[in-house]
Amino acid sequence: MSFVQLDTNKDVADETVETKTAFEITALSAAQNRNVSAFVSENSSTGFLANAQGTATTIPLSSTIRHISHYYFSSTGGNVVPVAHDQTTTTGITRAIQIGRTTMDDAVVSGTLTAVFAFGTSGNNTYIDIPETSITASVGRKGALVSQGNTSNIVGTVFYESGSMIFHGGTGWPHFLVESASGFTFGSASAGKIVCTSLSWKSLNILKRTTFYCRAFNKEMNYTNNPTAISNAVEGTITGSLTANPRTWVTTVGLYHDDGSLLAVGKVSAPIKKTFADELTLGVQLQY
Repeated sequence: MSFVQLDTNKDVADETVETKTAFEITALSAAQNRNVSAFVSENSSTGFLANAQGTATTIPLSSTIRHISHYYFSSTGGNVVPVAHDQTTTTGITRAIQIGRTTMDDAVVSGTLTAVFAFGTSGNNTYIDIPETSITASVGRKGALVSQGNTSNIVGTVFYESGSMIFHGGTGWPHFLVESASGFTFGSASAGKIVCTSLSWKSLNILKRTTFYCRAFNKEMNYTNNPTAISNAVEGTITGSLTANPRTWVTTVGLYHDDGSLLAVGKVSAPIKKTFADELTLGVQLQY
């Protein structure tokens, strides 16, 4: 079946299925399993990184903050980002949580983030996300990370389509702009450390389906080019079942581009008999 033969109003159906899956991280091991990492980035010194494998390192992360600055905040400074609660002030330190694509799927569902942090022995500091009402950036939809008890206290920005949470602000104590020596990781409260004790969200998986309804009318597809149809190759005769009242068995449907290139192949569950007395309509579903 060539696409040029398809009537897009009758022969093509599009469908989108969205699946939302809830996740919760309460320990470093859970973060490892879900490919979620937390790290500190600075514009000059050394940062502390807990990666998806749970290993700690003190590699310089100044290049990381430059990437964050340029990509997420379009900063011309290159090594600073705007403080979350004060767009006229910049900071050279950020803390970030990155959800791996294998866990996040297509996006983080806006309005579903809840993160609980311990700043040293001061635990149970809960933050949530408040999504923007429109897309205002090239990086897609974003939202503000705010204190649950005081939503005017903006501590960071979440970028839903990349699964990135950048903590770059706060008012008063506790806040996320303290020195990098306090680190950033998952687990239980620890003196002198900033620890995410609980992180929950929903991931969005968008599944798109297109169904092509391929029709073979009664006078079509009643013959075959399969070599088994040849009765005598020398004489060029075909088997008796293809004479008088020919019968074929449909096993495969191909979708072709207008230039003849084969784009997709669909197999029927069982061969289907086709004669001059039959018309067939087969639905070929592409899922992506």
